[in-house]
This record gives sequence, C-alpha cells and structure tokens, in this order.
Amino acid sequence: MSWNEPGDRDDKGKKKDPWGRQEEEGPPNIDEALRQLHRKLRSVFGQGDGGAGIGNTGKPASSRAFGFTLIGVIALLAYVISGIYVVEPPEEAVVLRFGRYVGTYGPGPHWIAPFIETKEVLNVQEVKTIKPGGLMLTKDENIVSAEIAVQYRINNAKDYLFNLVDPAKSLKDVSESALRAVVGQSTLNEVLTSGRSEISAEIRRQIQTNLNNYQSGLEISDLAMQQTKAPEQVKPAFDDAIKAQQDEERLVNEAEAYARKIIPIAEGRAKRTFEEGRAYKERVILEAQGKTAKFAEILPEYQRAPQVTRERLFIDTLQDVYSNTPKVFVDVNGSNNVLYLPLDRLLQQRNENLAQQPREDDDGPQSAIDKPNQGMSSLSRNISRRPTYEDAERPSRNGA
Repeated sequence: MSWNEPGDRDDKGKKKDPWGRQEEEGPPNIDEALRQLHRKLRSVFGQGDGGAGIGNTGKPASSRAFGFTLIGVIALLAYVISGIYVVEPPEEAVVLRFGRYVGTYGPGPHWIAPFIETKEVLNVQEVKTIKPGGLMLTKDENIVSAEIAVQYRINNAKDYLFNLVDPAKSLKDVSESALRAVVGQSTLNEVLTSGRSEISAEIRRQIQTNLNNYQSGLEISDLAMQQTKAPEQVKPAFDDAIKAQQDEERLVNEAEAYARKIIPIAEGRAKRTFEEGRAYKERVILEAQGKTAKFAEILPEYQRAPQVTRERLFIDTLQDVYSNTPKVFVDVNGSNNVLYLPLDRLLQQRNENLAQQPREDDDGPQSAIDKPNQGMSSLSRNISRRPTYEDAERPSRNGA
C-alpha cells in the first residue's frame, strides 16, 4: 500500500503503517485537544462537526435554547449573590442608587442591585477622640496653654456622608473655636484652678450646638480639659497661687470640721446653762416664798413681844455667820482687848490628833469622814443653846 493512498489514517486521525503497524504515540498534541473541545462546544449549541451538522442533528433548536438558558441562570445567580452584604451590629449602611440617597439600613443581611446601587457602611458606635488646643488669651489678658480631649461618634450616617466635605476636620475647627471663645471669657485663675468643670461644660455645649447647626451627623459623647498651664515665664508664680488656693481649701475644710465638732458642744452647754438658770430661778422663788412665809409666821410673835423677837433674830444671825467662818473675835465690855479664837487651827490640830490615834472601832469610810466634823458639831450645839421664848429670865442690853 502506498504512503499517499487515501484512508491512510485510522479512527483517531493517526497515519497507518503500510505494513499494518501503528504509529508509535508521541507527546500530546495541543492543537488536537483544542479542536476536540471546539467540536464538543459546537455539539452543545446544536452544531455538528465542520459546521454542517445543523441539518443532520435531531434537536438543534432545543439544545441551543438549553445552553443559553443555563448561561443566563448562572449569570443571574452570580449577579444576585454579588449584591448580598451583611451589616454588623455596630454599623449602618447607606445605600445610593446612581449616586442618590435611597435609605439607611441597620444590622443584618441586605441586598443591593450591583452596577446600579452602591453602599457606604459606617461604624456608628465607635468613639473617636481628637485633642485640639494651643496658646490663647484669657479675659484678664493672660496667655495660657490649654488643650481639650473631645470624644465623638456618628449619630446620623446620612448627614455625616453628605452635609460636610470633611467632618473630622470640621469638628476640629469647631472645637478650637469654642475653646478659644470660652477661654477668652474666663480669667486665668478659672482656667487653671476653680472653673475647669464649668469651662468644659460650656465648651461642649457650644461645640454640639454648632455641629447641630451644620447637620454634621456627629454627637459629642464626652469632653474633658487636659493639661492647662501658664507660660513658662510666670509658671513659678502661678504654682504658688495654686498652692495657696489648695491651702485655702484645706483650711476651710478644717474650719468646717471644727465647726461641726464644736457647735453641738456649745449647744449642749447653752442648753445646760439654760436649764441651770431655770432651776436657779425656781429655787430663788421658792426660797423667797419660804422666807415670806417665815416672816409671816414671825410677825405675830414680834407684835406680841418685839424685844424677844429681836433677840432671837440677832442670835439666829450670829449662828449663821459663825457656822460659816472658822475665826471668832470676842469683845469684852469695858475692855479694849479683843480676843481671837483660832478655831480653824484648833480644828486642824484636833483632826491631826484623831488621825494619829489608832482607830479602835472603825465603822467604815463614813466614820472617818464624820469624826473630823465632831468638833464643829459640838461647837454648833453649844452655840445653839440660847434662850427661848419660854425663858423667864431673858438677857437684856444696856440702853435697850
């Protein structure tokens, strides 16, 4: 068989050996593989081999429709899946359709139409911080270095995205403006020591008011005064002023504590003095009433015997006087000598003698207290032995 005769290829397209031997297999043919893939694709879309199989296949129209349908379903499925997105709990999604605002959506799964709608996802619960500050002038024309820490978050995603070009920069500018305005209306002492809390509250109020006027979509969650200090040239003097302020507060606190301690004591003493005064008043009234009653009882006796009554009153007066004094002077009629009886020394010597003597009968602590007073008691009994109203012979005075 000749090499060029027709039919020299087998079913696989390989050349036949004239002697019946098959050609040895070589490396894979890439072009042949591409041709086979092309034939398979043509068969899927209803075309036969060589492009002439349209009239020879059994169902060319239905095979083609099935292929396009399959591709359409896959494309639609990919389109739908590509539009699905999930919003996390601290986030909100702003959806735009051809650049125009459509709506704001909260946490959960959502879908947008790809190539038609877009989304912007924002974390509306994240708290961010800025620290504006610098050198500024106070009300009393002093220069101070002040700084504040402003914490903020997004409270309206739509306003945050569309109403300001750069919300963070706008917030910083507003904060610095409010800080300078409030510091300019305050004295240096207020900025450094006493008015820091009031200044912080006023700065926060002004910042939030301006942000609301701009419809920025931002909310101030906290604001605090940071390091505030005087210029280096006057720093020692202001350190002394701050120390004096602290000393003043400490002394005021100590004074208030002392007042809280001493006022109840003074009130108690005042109440006790008042009660003692009232008791004294009642005692004096009762004594006066007693003396009045006694005088009313003595008056009839005096009217019946004036001389005897006068003597009795005189002796009673002497008894009261002598019972309260340890010294006695004796005047003798017709003599210029005055006798002095040192009763205090006599009683003291007597008490010392009694203390030195052994106590044979000890009746207890009360007997030791009563014995030194026996001398005075006996003296009082002797003095009390005076004439009575019933005595027939009464003493008389010359010239009475």
